[in-house]
Amino acid sequence: MQRLSRRFASTLALITVVVAPLSAWALDLNEIKARGTVAVATEAAYAPFEFIQDGKIVGYDKDVLDRVISGWGVQLDHLDVPFAGILTGLLQKKYDFVSTALIINPERAAKYAFTMPVASASVVIVKRKDDSSFASVDDLTGKTVGGPVPPSGPTAVLTGYSKDLGGKGAEKIAHFQSDPDLFLALANGQIDGAVETTLVVNELMKKQPETFEVVGKIGEPFFIGWVTRPEDTALRDAINAEIRKLRDTGELAQLQKQWFGEEMTIPDTGYLPEGAK
Repeated sequence: MQRLSRRFASTLALITVVVAPLSAWALDLNEIKARGTVAVATEAAYAPFEFIQDGKIVGYDKDVLDRVISGWGVQLDHLDVPFAGILTGLLQKKYDFVSTALIINPERAAKYAFTMPVASASVVIVKRKDDSSFASVDDLTGKTVGGPVPPSGPTAVLTGYSKDLGGKGAEKIAHFQSDPDLFLALANGQIDGAVETTLVVNELMKKQPETFEVVGKIGEPFFIGWVTRPEDTALRDAINAEIRKLRDTGELAQLQKQWFGEEMTIPDTGYLPEGAK
């Protein structure tokens, strides 16, 4: 009987150890409201989604984020974090969620909980305007094309597109940590072309129309969203509720026209790949 009692006590202790941390693990909106602040990470080098102006983070995502946070009634602690470590920092609980333009792809969706989309985009290839050897997306043979570090959507689209072309695809795909680095390399002739979304390239063409030229579109359009940790689905759902309000009132479309010059279709379902959190 004494042995049985000790065994029961050990089992109860094990249950307590296993269950308690799990119940305390997930972050939700109630905790954020009780705290009064929310810490959000952004990589502010992806205009017009997010960039630095006069020492402050501005852009489309920032405007949407401000409205989401306003609906919660808490203060925003907005952090500018290099993209290379932004998702790792989320898992390490350095901030509550990530509000930066993230393409919803299978690799990320299997590791993080994506919000509903805040935008959609097509992928295009850009070249130097004075490069007469690159007239269309069919002229990739022997070219070196740069793109954001994988698993970035534009780079993945280019990789798939090149494979579909067989030996006529890009000879080499170079990876860059940020768009400023990517387009500087293109301007300097270090690469022959650059792959990015129309949303980013449209902003580039406004600023440097004499330097760059759009070659053409490749692949299929994709959706862009934010992420929480995989266990924080309640927080993700709270973010979705605010984004949905902005969409349904037309305010999201107004921000899209302001920053991108066009409205986008934002769905409620069908945007997550199979196996998503």
